[in-house]
Amino acid sequence: MIPILVITHGESAPKLVETAEMITGKQEECQTVKFIMGESLDKLKSDIVSQINKFQDTSNILCFADLKGGTPFNVLVQLTKDYPKMDIVTGVNVPMLMQTFIQRTVGVSKEDLIRKAMDAGHKGIYRFEAVAPKKEDEEF
Repeated sequence: MIPILVITHGESAPKLVETAEMITGKQEECQTVKFIMGESLDKLKSDIVSQINKFQDTSNILCFADLKGGTPFNVLVQLTKDYPKMDIVTGVNVPMLMQTFIQRTVGVSKEDLIRKAMDAGHKGIYRFEAVAPKKEDEEF
């Protein structure tokens, strides 16, 4: 099973995973990291490595971050030197995690998993527009 690491600014990483698990079930080989305001880069890096070391296999990790160019993303990029097969996808959302959790249990390749997760993330963005009911012969 491909290990999943979710890292975000603030408290959203564990909440996103918890929400996705409400629908897909409790996940194994899934860890989260919160980057708290005022936290040092060294502390963040240490927290990430600590969570990575909880995985059975640390050679093929899939990481989800909230923002491209944000501190969690940048630290993950630095860590690819130590974990060269680690992949990073930004813009994490609930549909993306749900698809990942479902698909990784059926043995899809990591590349297919990434593609399907990104597709679900995009499709999960939707704007609902209510249509006003037509009024018949309004009276003044």
